[in-house]
Amino acid sequence: MTNVALVILFSILLLPALPMVFIPFLPAFWYLLAIAALFGAIDGFVHLTVSNFLVLVALFLASLAVDWSAGLLGAKVGGAAWRSLLFGAIGAAIGLALLPPLGTFAGLFLGVLVSELARQREAPRALRAAGGALLGSMTGIALNALLAVAFVALFVLYALF
Repeated sequence: MTNVALVILFSILLLPALPMVFIPFLPAFWYLLAIAALFGAIDGFVHLTVSNFLVLVALFLASLAVDWSAGLLGAKVGGAAWRSLLFGAIGAAIGLALLPPLGTFAGLFLGVLVSELARQREAPRALRAAGGALLGSMTGIALNALLAVAFVALFVLYALF
């Protein structure tokens, strides 16, 4: 199989990760990295060099940092306590189980809101904290979408040239 055909095939294999980025808890970047590693192994890291692959790994690591920090930072900026962040994470997991995938956002919001209401008993502050968590999560998804597009574009460029 020629390199161009291989790149086309693997580029098509990367595409399902793009919508996966918009659904919390789906391993979009793990999938992207696995496909790129498989391409590199098949190609002997000739077209996608080890240094190119390390750039893709850096994008993967950036996505992990965004995943773990965006919602938390949003909630903290909104004034949430650390305990409320835990309740938000639990709520997101329950929401995902009950109403995938949008239940994640409702669960996150409600988890932080209920915890903050129990802690402060002030609705405006609790709403601000829960809204911050939600806004942070949405911002994280948008950043991960940009990182995923960059990953696919760089993969194609590296593999072809």
